[in-house]
Amino acid sequence: MGLHDHPHVAADPGPRGPHDAGGHGQRPAGAPAPGTPAHEHRARGPAAVRCFALTISDTKTPADDASGDVIRAHLAAAGHAVVGSAIVRDDPPAIEAALRGAIAGGDGRPPAQVVVATGGTGLTSRDSTFEVVSRLVERPIPGFGELFRMLSWEEIGSAAMLSRATAGVVAGAVVFALPGSPHGVRLAMERLVAPELGHLLEQLAR
Repeated sequence: MGLHDHPHVAADPGPRGPHDAGGHGQRPAGAPAPGTPAHEHRARGPAAVRCFALTISDTKTPADDASGDVIRAHLAAAGHAVVGSAIVRDDPPAIEAALRGAIAGGDGRPPAQVVVATGGTGLTSRDSTFEVVSRLVERPIPGFGELFRMLSWEEIGSAAMLSRATAGVVAGAVVFALPGSPHGVRLAMERLVAPELGHLLEQLAR
């Protein structure tokens, strides 16, 4: 049983609207206050970002790729463009090839500015996403993993330390490596990834 897959966790409700987290008219949790530099940077960022959804699994198929579905749904709900998606086995060469292909584009698909991967971030002998992403990253974004584990700790306690969710810049694109469970993916997408994509791209363009 993986992280965030404990039986007490409710089924994933899908993307939520901008007022669901804190009540109608309230600023969502984690959103920068108006007038702050972070708020201004986010406002200057692109409203739509080209994204690629990558599922890393030895067993998933398009018919049961629930975590990939969560990624695509949240990206679309936030107004971003999902330019492609794929499922690859948890194998370092396959993961690296998929990441590089998503970022490079080709076959009529534009290059992805952001790749959101799910799976392979645990501690089993088959979990190799963290190693691959860490090796490819030119500029790490350590705050993502730190915040994700903090949010996970609020829900699942000390088991959050087992997560190796990570993020960084690879060949000019932002890569997020999320856990394999739909609940963990929803947590990361809703609280961290989708709200900040425009801000991240604004910073990278400087």
